[in-house]
Amino acid sequence: MRVARLYAVRNAPERPRVADPERRRLIAEYLAGGTTIGHGHGPAVLHTDGQWLWPERFVGEILDEGLAPEPDLLTRMHALSYRPDSPKPGEQLNDEAMHSWRAGPPGDPRLLISYFVRVSPETTAERPLSLLRRTVTPAGEVTEEAVWRDLAWHPTNAFGSPRIDDELREVSPAHAADVLDRWCSTWHREALSRTATRR
Repeated sequence: MRVARLYAVRNAPERPRVADPERRRLIAEYLAGGTTIGHGHGPAVLHTDGQWLWPERFVGEILDEGLAPEPDLLTRMHALSYRPDSPKPGEQLNDEAMHSWRAGPPGDPRLLISYFVRVSPETTAERPLSLLRRTVTPAGEVTEEAVWRDLAWHPTNAFGSPRIDDELREVSPAHAADVLDRWCSTWHREALSRTATRR
């Protein structure tokens, strides 16, 4: 089993965010499903779909803050239409799960990631026009991306063609995380408001 990444910083900027209420619900239902490893509820309880293993606390993090698991697990959820497999519970499954849990998730890739905000005379670094990142692999490959309204990272050419009146400023990972959290919270509230208005 693959253990889901446990981010050293819970709201690290590389951790996916989800603002859409319906998608949060689907992800939470998946994370609360599968087969339970442990008894009751709480931090010691794990869940598995037979391929992945994750802690129960992920359920509250996606519902309350929009903090999602790593992209590979999200891809599996989508492929299974957000309906987790439920392997048969028993001693063998528990032993396999606990062995995997003790081994931990795969090591994080060795990447150099720098974050930037794009600001104009009318905006600030705390409330920027956009958030960007540049990732460099050990082989020297460079990827440049920007966050879109879906809170996912997408390729960008903003580094090579900045607007005349705009400025790119490098910021810390903590600053980038704050910007992402603010956008996630704001867009989540807006989505809830639109849903309430349609009712």
